[in-house]
Amino acid sequence: MADAAGLDQGHYSRLERGLLNGEPGEATIVAVANALGFPKSYFFQSDEIAGLPLSVHEPAWRKRASVAAGELKRLHAELNLRIMHIRRFLQAVDIEAERPLPSIDADEAGGADKVALLIRRAWMVPDGPVKNLTALCERAGILVVHCKFSERIDGVTMRIRDVPPLIFLNTNAPSDRMRHSLAHELGHLIMHRVPTSSMEDEADLFASEFLAPIAQLRSDLIGGRITLDRLVRLKGYWKVSVASLLYRATRSGLLTQNQAGYLWRQLSSRGWKKREPEETQFEREQPRLYPQVIALHENDLGYDPSDIARMLHIDLEDVRSLYGLAADDGKRRHLRVIK
Repeated sequence: MADAAGLDQGHYSRLERGLLNGEPGEATIVAVANALGFPKSYFFQSDEIAGLPLSVHEPAWRKRASVAAGELKRLHAELNLRIMHIRRFLQAVDIEAERPLPSIDADEAGGADKVALLIRRAWMVPDGPVKNLTALCERAGILVVHCKFSERIDGVTMRIRDVPPLIFLNTNAPSDRMRHSLAHELGHLIMHRVPTSSMEDEADLFASEFLAPIAQLRSDLIGGRITLDRLVRLKGYWKVSVASLLYRATRSGLLTQNQAGYLWRQLSSRGWKKREPEETQFEREQPRLYPQVIALHENDLGYDPSDIARMLHIDLEDVRSLYGLAADDGKRRHLRVIK
C-alpha cells in the first residue's frame, strides 16, 4: 500500500495507526485516496465504526471451523462500509415494521424450538413450509442484504442503534444454505443479546423448527422407508436441505442409529455434506426491501449513478458492482418521441 501511494513505509504505518505528529498533508491524503480507489471525501466521514457482530455464522459442514484473522478483517471492513451506505440511503426513507420482532429468552420459552413456534404464530405463518422467508423478515422491519463473503461465512446479524436490524447473507452459498442461514440469523435477532456457548446450537434449532416444524414434518417422514431420493422430494416441498431433513428425522427417532449412519455415509460419498447438487436446489429468495429503497433514489428522487456515488463517497464502478446501477457519465437519459 505504501508503494502504491508512493509513501515511505514507516510514514504510512504511522498514518494508519494515527501516530503522526499532526494531520497528514493534502498530498498524502490524495495519494492514499488514489491508491485505494476512493474519493478523498470518503476519509472524512463521521460514522461510528461498529465492532464485529455477535455471531459470524459459518457453514455447518465446517463444524464451526474458525474464520481466519484476515477474513475477519475483510468482513469487518465490508460490513462497516455497507452500514455507512445503508445509513445514507435511509435518510430519505422511513421503514415501518408490519410484524413484531420480539426478544425472547430460549430457556424461559422452553427451548429454541418453542421460540420458533411462537414466532410462526406471531407472524401468522400457516401450517406447512414458509413460502418466502425473506419477505417475512422484511415485514418485521429487517433489512436483508446479499453480499459476496468468503466461503467460510454464510451469514451475519448486526444490530446498530441508528439503522434497522440487519442480516447479511453470502450469495456464494447455494439456496438451501442461504435460507437456513437467514432463519439462523433471525433466531439470533430474537433470542440473543450477549454471546453464550449454546447460541449457535440454539439458532440452528430455531431455524430447523421455524422452517419445518417437526410435528408437521413427522407426517411426511413416517410410512415407508426413508431414502435420499425421498428426502430430495421433501426438500423441494419444505425448501430445506437434505442434510437438515436427515438430521431432523434422526433427532426425532424416526431412524435407528444404523439407518441414520448408512444415510449419512451415502450423503458423504456423494459429496452432498459440503454442497448438495444444483438439480436439488430450489429458486433463491431475493430481498425486495433494500433494493426498493435504492430504486426510490434512482426513480422517484431522480438520483443518477453519479449522485449516488457522491452520496456514498465511492466511485462509479463501485456503484455498478455493489448496486447494479449503470456507471454512466452522470447525465440522466430519457426516452423521447421523435416524429
